[in-house]
Amino acid sequence: MRTPNLMGFLLISVSVVLLVFVSTGSAAAAATTTTTTTTTITTTTTTAEFLNSFEDITSGSSLALQWEEFKGGNVGPLYLNAQVIDRGEDGGKVNAYRVNITTGVTGSSFTWTGVPYPLRWIKNGLYQLELKPSTWTEGEVAPVLAKSPFFTIGEPVVAPASPSASSSPPKLADAPSGDQSSGGGVSKPLAIGLGVAIGVPSVAALIVGSWYFRRRQQRRAVEKRRLKRSEFVIY
Repeated sequence: MRTPNLMGFLLISVSVVLLVFVSTGSAAAAATTTTTTTTTITTTTTTAEFLNSFEDITSGSSLALQWEEFKGGNVGPLYLNAQVIDRGEDGGKVNAYRVNITTGVTGSSFTWTGVPYPLRWIKNGLYQLELKPSTWTEGEVAPVLAKSPFFTIGEPVVAPASPSASSSPPKLADAPSGDQSSGGGVSKPLAIGLGVAIGVPSVAALIVGSWYFRRRQQRRAVEKRRLKRSEFVIY
């Protein structure tokens, strides 16, 4: 009666051991697969740094961008993404704008003309560039291969206006020398001075003469009226 019980116990023990073995093998296989996938993604993502300076940049200028060669090998065409952070005048509201300035870049350099176009220029804005691969199939978000520090862009430099022919002052004729003026004729300043010297006394004499003549006429009229009155009294 005890032999069947012993056989049943052995069968149950063997089943438990097999179940544990199968579970352990499945977990190990899953762990191995996860590790392999993670390693593949890590080796595909490479990083580099920009080699050019981001100082003393003015609006409308050209910026020669240059970055390191990628240690992970050729990553295919690249694109540059530019963003600007507008902190606002009061510093309370912050807005960010992002746009691609170029696509399909090959090599390790690119010249950005008309900085910060196509972004708009903001006086106190913080600008930043990111270099990413154009083709990326490992995930939805492309990795950042190189990132610039935040930098500012100064006001555009206005070149001084060159003087035009119409704005230049007219050229004055050369004044005659002393010998030429003394040789013949009277100079204009001298003629004006003589006219003033002669004209002012003449006008004054004319005014005084007119007043004196008028005064004399008035006296004669008064004298005539007085004589007429005297004659009337005598007769």
